[in-house]
Amino acid sequence: MSSSGAEGYLAEILQVEDKHVIEEFLATRSDEAFCAVFEAACVRVRRYFLLRGLDAATADDMTQNVFVKVYREAGQLREADRFYGWLFAVARNEMISYWRREAVSDKVQLEPLEKSHAANLMTEPEVLPALRIKQLLKALDPPERDLVVLRFVEGLSYEELAVALKLPLGTIKWRIFNARKKLSRIAGPLPAGDARKQINSRKQIN
Repeated sequence: MSSSGAEGYLAEILQVEDKHVIEEFLATRSDEAFCAVFEAACVRVRRYFLLRGLDAATADDMTQNVFVKVYREAGQLREADRFYGWLFAVARNEMISYWRREAVSDKVQLEPLEKSHAANLMTEPEVLPALRIKQLLKALDPPERDLVVLRFVEGLSYEELAVALKLPLGTIKWRIFNARKKLSRIAGPLPAGDARKQINSRKQIN
């Protein structure tokens, strides 16, 4: 089996395992099942915050906040296939609330990371390969940045994106199409999943 084939097979196994722990949590709401969900998903939520420009300490705090809400509000969710869309909707709402509290303008959100934030990112092995993605995000409008991170880094489906961003499926597809066009002019085609595989490769190998 080729290395790419082995990576794809391993990714499928991890996806099945994730779905199993999510189903267990939604069915039982037990502390043990919640811990398993936290272990499976917390890295992805934290990475989302880092890629959207937050420093490591703030990303840690907000990840904790997100999972407190997941623990409290999971009763409103019944389908495991919708979990990641719902999870990132919670994460996105948490981030928007943070920006509002900090009175951060859209202009500041589009500026490059401060040196201290960049230094924090450089110490995070799970996001190091995503620094190129972060540079590319500067060419996009704020709504497109969420789409690119959630689609090409976290690997959410169009349906999950529609849940996370509360947009019609057709709008999601159109915005992804436009974002891909912008990015292809800068860095060439960006196939779905490539960035996520690079970022997750070390985690999967370990």
